[in-house]
Amino acid sequence: MSLPNSYGYLGEETTDNEIKNDKQLRNNKKKLQKKETKLKLNFTEVLQKEIHKLKILINEYETKNDPVKIKKESKKTNKQKESKESKESEDFLEKEYLKNKDRNEKRYEEQKRKETFEKEKRKQEQEEKRERNSWRYRSNERTEKISDTDQMIYDHGLNKKDLPQDILEIVSDYSHKLWKKLSLKYHPDKCGEDTYSKLLNCLKDKLTK
Repeated sequence: MSLPNSYGYLGEETTDNEIKNDKQLRNNKKKLQKKETKLKLNFTEVLQKEIHKLKILINEYETKNDPVKIKKESKKTNKQKESKESKESEDFLEKEYLKNKDRNEKRYEEQKRKETFEKEKRKQEQEEKRERNSWRYRSNERTEKISDTDQMIYDHGLNKKDLPQDILEIVSDYSHKLWKKLSLKYHPDKCGEDTYSKLLNCLKDKLTK
C-alpha cells in the first residue's frame, strides 16, 4: 500500500524565479540535470516545460554579461582586422614601389641619355658656331688687310698690276722669311731707289700687328 504524498499540495517545482548569482546558477543546473534524467524515465509535458524554462533562465544568466565579452572580442577582432589590412596595404605599397622603382629607373636612364645627347649636340653646335665665326673673322680681317694693302700700294704711288711677281706674292701671303729676302733684294743700295723697300716695311708693320 502506497503512502499518500504529503507534499502533493506543493505540486511541481516552479522555475519562474530569475537567477541572480552563480550559486543559484549551479543549483538550477543540478535541477535541470535531475529533471532531464527524470524526463527520460517518465515523459510528461509539464516536466518538459519546466526543463525548457530552466534552460531559458540559465541561458539568460550566462549571457547577460556577454555584451562586454563580445565587445572585447569585437575590439580584438577589429584590431586583428586592422593589422591584417595594414599588412596588406604595406605589401601592396611595397609591390607598387618596386614596380614603380624599375619603371622610374628606366625612365631616369632614358632621360639621362637624352640629356647627355642634347648636351653633346649643343656643345657641337656651339663649337661649329665658334668655328664659323672665327672663319668669318679671319676672312673679314684678311679682306680688311688686303684692302689696306691696296691702299698702301696706291699711297706709295704704285699700281698693283705693275708690281713685280715676288712683291705681289708677299702682298697676298705675307711671311717674314719672304719679307727678309725681298728687303735685301730691293734694298736702295742695290736697286738705286727705295719705293719697294718702303712698301715692304709698311707691309711688315701692317700685316704683323
